[in-house]
Amino acid sequence: MLPKTLLSDPGKGLVPRYLDERDHPWLRALLDVYRAFDGRRRRELDERLREGLLPEPPAPALARAVHVLERFSGERTVAPRPPREARAVLFGEAAGGGNRDAAIKRAAERLELSEEDVLDALFADIPAERRLTAPALSLDPTELALRTNLALAQGLIAHAQLVRIEAVGNARDLVRYARLRGLLCVARPGADPDRLVLELSGPLALFRRTRVYGRALAGLVPRLPWCRDFDLRADVELGDGRQTLRIQPGDPVFPSAEPKRFDSKLEERFAADFAKAAPDWELIREPRAVPADGTLIFPDFLLQHRRDPARRAYLEIVGFWTEAYLATKLRRLTAANLRNLILCVDATRAAGRTDLPAGAAVVPFRRRVDVAQVLERIDRIGSEAQTRKPSLAKTDGSACPTVTEASRGRGRG
Repeated sequence: MLPKTLLSDPGKGLVPRYLDERDHPWLRALLDVYRAFDGRRRRELDERLREGLLPEPPAPALARAVHVLERFSGERTVAPRPPREARAVLFGEAAGGGNRDAAIKRAAERLELSEEDVLDALFADIPAERRLTAPALSLDPTELALRTNLALAQGLIAHAQLVRIEAVGNARDLVRYARLRGLLCVARPGADPDRLVLELSGPLALFRRTRVYGRALAGLVPRLPWCRDFDLRADVELGDGRQTLRIQPGDPVFPSAEPKRFDSKLEERFAADFAKAAPDWELIREPRAVPADGTLIFPDFLLQHRRDPARRAYLEIVGFWTEAYLATKLRRLTAANLRNLILCVDATRAAGRTDLPAGAAVVPFRRRVDVAQVLERIDRIGSEAQTRKPSLAKTDGSACPTVTEASRGRGRG
């Protein structure tokens, strides 16, 4: 069960006791101890930590900070001869008879070491005798506090029955991560068009591999700060009843590395080419998710004129793909009924296909998407729209459940 000292107010539910600026002095002291023991034995560091720090931190918070700090520290074996060799020689001499000192002396002669060096080498590879490599100087109390807070939040998520996330912006990255990690996830539009809701089964809802699943689920937490807005609620079981954990913007947790802006070099090249060739147009990297075929699809781009927002079109780039992947994607694009869709398809693989979405403007390409052709297709879509009401797909937040495997496929171009 989680120690109550890791909660800011145990009587008010599951509110983590995050580290903040008040903890920086003892975190600095902890970092100083680790760096002072660079090159020394692990057991010496452990003995020093048992003596305590000034100022004295709460024991559970210190234990969690040490756990995090260990990820940034290293260990190495330092010995004049390989420990296995030293043990083999010394134990062999001891088995031949004689007292301890005589066996050590004979082993030292065979190994061409001093007797003291033989004893140093004997167990230099066991954890307590390994030499410490201190964390990099770039790790400071602020970062250590944020990483420790992240570890606390992730540890709580690992005890969840159910996790619900509402996200605005970067939702595609969350869905992609959930799919790649094999998380049991349902995604649907939220209360407003820009909001996406993800509901994920927690590890305690499973019957096997709960630890592996829990780590994968906890990996969502550091990705949340990259969303423009988010609200995570998790039903957590801690042994004394189920409580709700909430993580929101402003909570001091360390973010992951910035998510990749593009799924492929092909998309990245197109975005750069489009920005140069069409300065009056906005390329929206993550348009709203679109309900289609009982799932949600995430078009690659939305192209929109800066001064005339009615001039816009979705753009989907399909490069390298398997036949099954392409068939599924085309079926969902057809179901989405996107009238203003530009579909860029590899010319060597698109010839003769009869399952392209009706009404989609197809731009074949070889290695690079031609921006001029894309702009020409947008103008053509605009001309055709004069005879009918322009329409983007319905994205009003109507319910449309989807398992994450139904999101974007892996075979991107």
